[in-house]
Amino acid sequence: MKNSNTLFISRFSHKNKNSRPDTYTIFDAYRYGLHENLPNLISLDYYDLYFENGKNDFEATLEKIIKKNQIKFFFISFGAEDFTIDLQFLYNLKLKYKLCIIQTTQDPETFFESRDRYYNQIADYILPFTVIPNNVIYKNYNLKAITLYSLYNKTMFTDLNLEKTIDVSFIGNVNKTNRHEYINYLKKNGINIQTYGVGSDNGFVNHKKMIKIINSSKINLNFTDSAYSDTFDFNTNTNFTIGTHINARIQQAKGRLIEIYLTNSFCLSQDGIGTRALFDDDRICFNSKEDLLKKIQYYLSHPQESLNITKVLHNQALKFDAKDRFKKIIPQLHYNSNRVEKLYIDKNFLKNYTSYHFLFFFNFLFKGKFSFLIQEIKIFSNYKLFDFKTIYYHLKMQSIYAYKRYKRINK
Repeated sequence: MKNSNTLFISRFSHKNKNSRPDTYTIFDAYRYGLHENLPNLISLDYYDLYFENGKNDFEATLEKIIKKNQIKFFFISFGAEDFTIDLQFLYNLKLKYKLCIIQTTQDPETFFESRDRYYNQIADYILPFTVIPNNVIYKNYNLKAITLYSLYNKTMFTDLNLEKTIDVSFIGNVNKTNRHEYINYLKKNGINIQTYGVGSDNGFVNHKKMIKIINSSKINLNFTDSAYSDTFDFNTNTNFTIGTHINARIQQAKGRLIEIYLTNSFCLSQDGIGTRALFDDDRICFNSKEDLLKKIQYYLSHPQESLNITKVLHNQALKFDAKDRFKKIIPQLHYNSNRVEKLYIDKNFLKNYTSYHFLFFFNFLFKGKFSFLIQEIKIFSNYKLFDFKTIYYHLKMQSIYAYKRYKRINK
């Protein structure tokens, strides 16, 4: 594989024109890790390519790259909720060019049933970000899976050697599940906790600011409740896949835990199979509000113990550097292009796919890209399956963005 021409498509935050350019994600780390190990790698941002070219030219461009460069290995790393690419188109590409398709899957605990298992049909290898015990869900579908984990560029998560001026901090979506309950409980019991992110006291922070906060905190917190939400996330320019409320009970591994220990900072994490797969250490896990409060009080009064733990877990966190992890994974990926005898695309998938594409429809409408708009209308007329709540959220989001563009242009 190392000497074969390889294509990697994903969403890269640092250059993405249609998402947040001031943040950093695991997709940027994956690109770094793959480029460091594969000299003949081509990478592109499929999200920007679709926005800039529309569906037809996007598909033509992708096929041209594959044909011109005689691509054999095709890495696809979608966002967890993303339905940008036509599954039938990907299936046809696989058959026509005998591609070995490798998919990384984000948050499979939440999105496997609604999204992943459909796209996974055409994959020769699945590299899930998080641990599924014995990869049983993939085996049930006769899929070959190798756990990849959430990976990082260790140079992006550094020890700044800052004074610890914050007692306790949490960076993330405060609105999920019962996080408000935990945070309010800590405040009522005298803990000085600072929160950052969606629904927080201090609001969203970019990557650079996040690293400073982590480094300045005596104790960082990590929660393991799932990514599922039934509300639109305007901050990340995505909607979460149509699902059921019970998904909020799912516990999963969180990359934030790795990020914190990479910076050589201390973190307490909600317990769960995901946490244990990353760092199996009772000393950093909590199981209730009361347990969390007790541990916070203990480590605030015993700082040397938290420093000792951090030193050990920092060394463990280094194994999640993308360059080093892909160096071990790539030799296991041999060329193979399994023929998919039957592609299953049902109403559940099509409803998610069609509804998601109203994101592009309203964007093209407000930008006056009417030829691209017509291509989206063809998708809607073909399938006639919609979730009107999702459509409303896309209309609202793109209306806000259109207004901001108007104000910026007419300053």
